[in-house]
Amino acid sequence: MSNDDSRVDVVTIGAGWTAGILAWKLASAGHSVVSLEQGINQWTFPDFSMDHDAEANVIRKKMMIDITKVSWTWRANPGLPALPMRQYGSFHPGQGLGGSAAHWSAQLWRFLPTDFNYKTHTIDRYGVDKLPRGSTIQDWPVTYDDLEPYYDEFEYDIGASGQAGNINGQKIPGGNPFEGPRTRDYPNPPLVRNQASEIFWKACENLGYHPFPQPSGITTRAFIDRFGNQRSGCLYCGFCTRYGCEVDAKATGLTTHTPAALATGRYHVRTGVRVIRIEVGGDGQATGVTYVDCDGAERFQPADVVVASAYPLGNVQMLLNSRGGTHADGVGNDQGLVGKNFTYQLAATPVKGLWKHKTFGLYMGNVSTCNLIYDFNADDFDHSNVDFVGGSQIYAALGEREPISTFLGWSDLSSASGPAYIKSFAEGWDSYVDINIQGESLPYQDQFMDLDPNYTDAWGQPLLRLSFDFHDNDRKLYAFIAKKCEDIMRAMNPDETPFKAPTLDPYRIDVYQTTHITGGAIMGSDPSNSVVNKYGQVWDTPNVFVTGAAQYPQNPGANPTGTLAALAYMAGDAMNEKYFKAPGEILV
Repeated sequence: MSNDDSRVDVVTIGAGWTAGILAWKLASAGHSVVSLEQGINQWTFPDFSMDHDAEANVIRKKMMIDITKVSWTWRANPGLPALPMRQYGSFHPGQGLGGSAAHWSAQLWRFLPTDFNYKTHTIDRYGVDKLPRGSTIQDWPVTYDDLEPYYDEFEYDIGASGQAGNINGQKIPGGNPFEGPRTRDYPNPPLVRNQASEIFWKACENLGYHPFPQPSGITTRAFIDRFGNQRSGCLYCGFCTRYGCEVDAKATGLTTHTPAALATGRYHVRTGVRVIRIEVGGDGQATGVTYVDCDGAERFQPADVVVASAYPLGNVQMLLNSRGGTHADGVGNDQGLVGKNFTYQLAATPVKGLWKHKTFGLYMGNVSTCNLIYDFNADDFDHSNVDFVGGSQIYAALGEREPISTFLGWSDLSSASGPAYIKSFAEGWDSYVDINIQGESLPYQDQFMDLDPNYTDAWGQPLLRLSFDFHDNDRKLYAFIAKKCEDIMRAMNPDETPFKAPTLDPYRIDVYQTTHITGGAIMGSDPSNSVVNKYGQVWDTPNVFVTGAAQYPQNPGANPTGTLAALAYMAGDAMNEKYFKAPGEILV
C-alpha cells in the first residue's frame, strides 16, 4: 500500500465497491487513482478462510465501522433532542477494503421503471393529491432505459444469478413479471431455494400471485468472470450476511473490480487512515483531502478530482464537514440541500408461522435462497382505492439461521423466560417460518441529516445527526401489506401463528432493520433540486463526485446495490469520455 502523497488524478474517500469500480474504469484508461480507507486491508484468503464466527461478526460487528470512534445521533423529529448510538442497532455500515459489500447479503435488484419517474408517474395516474403531505418526492434525472446497459454489464461482470422475467418486452415464465425489460437472462441460474420458500411459492400461486426466485450477486456454479477470476459456486454454508465469502462465490469489490484496478499499477489504496475533510481552493474547486494517517499525523492528499465513495452517512458527514472559503456550509451545500431526502426502508416481519413437527434446515444457505412476490411492490397494483402510495416486496424464510442471532430475536415467538424460554427456543428455532417485507421509504421535510451541535467523533468532527421517524403513509402501507402477509401465511397452513404485527411500530435506532439508508446528496436535474447531477457530480464543486445510495431521491422497495453499481459504471464512463477532456465543467 502506497504512502506517497504526490498529486493524483483522482482520490476516493473509502475503498468500497463503487471506489473499486471507478478505480478500475479510470486506471484502465490511464488515470492515477488512490483510495483512502479507514478500515483494514482484507482479502478472501486468509482473512475470510472458514470465518464462521457468529460472536465476532454478528454480535461484535467485526467488519463494521468502529462505533467507539464514529457514531451518529438520532431524534424522531426536529423538535426533540438527539442522542448518539452507542451500540449497533438499526443499520450496519462496513469498513475495510471492500466496504459494506464485503459482508453484504448479495440480494441483487434492478429498480423498476416507475421508481425513476416516481413523482410524475404518481401525479399522472392518480393526481397530485395522492402524494403524501409534507413529502419531497421527486423524479430521478435518469430513466430505467438509461441504466439498463449498465445493469446488464455489471450483472455479467460479477456472475449474477437469477431468472429473468422480461427479456426485451417478452415475459418469461418463472421470473419477475413486473421487472423492466432486460437485454438478456442472468449469466447464472438462481440459487436453490429452501424448503419453506417452496411452501411460500405454492401458497402465493394458489392466491393468484406471481412468485419468483431472489436474484443474487452469488455464483451458483463454477464461473470465470470478466476479470479472469475462477469463481466457485455457492457452498450454502449459512454464513453470508456480515461475513466475508471464503470461496469468492459472493461477488464483492474484493472479488472483482479492486484487484483489476490494482493490476493496472495506477491504483493504490491506503488503509487505516481517516479522511476528515475535502479541501477547497479560492476558485471553489476541490484541491484534495486532508486525512489522519495510522500514526495520528494529519496529511494532505492533493488530487484533481475528489470522489466521496463511502456509505451514505459518511458521504453526507464529509460534505457538511468540508466547510470553508466559498463553501461556508460545506461542499455541495450552497443551496442548503445536503442531508435532505434522508430515507430508510420498511423492513419488517408482519407474521410468523410454526410447524411443530417439521424442521426446515434454515441454518443452511443464505438470504438469496428465498422466493418473493412483487405483486404489491411500487405501483404494480392499482392504488386508486387505497389511502397511500408505494408498496413492498414480500418474501419468506431466509437462510443463515444460526443459533446465536436467532436466539436474540426469539422473544418474538415466546414470552416465557428462564428454562421455559430456552426450551421453546431449542424445540422451535428451525421450525418456524417468517414472512418479511421490504418496502419503500419516502422523503419528508422533517427527515434529514445535519451536523450535531453537541457531539463529535474521535477526530473532533461533529457527528452526523439523523432526524427520522415513520409517517402516516408508511403506517397505512404497512397495514395493507401486513394483511397480505397474513393471508399468505394462512394459505401456507402452519400449526400456529404465534407472532403477528398488524401495525407498524415507531422507528427505533436500537433495533436492526436494514442497512439501506439513502439520500442526503441526491441527484436531480439542476442545482435547485439536488446536490449532484446524474453522474454524481456536485453542482457547486464540479471536481467532486459522490457515489452510492446517497444519490437516491427516495428509496424503492428493493436493495440498493445493483443500482448504485450501475450508476458508478455510468459515472466512470462519463468521467473518461467527457470530464477529463474538459476538467471542471458540468457533465451533460
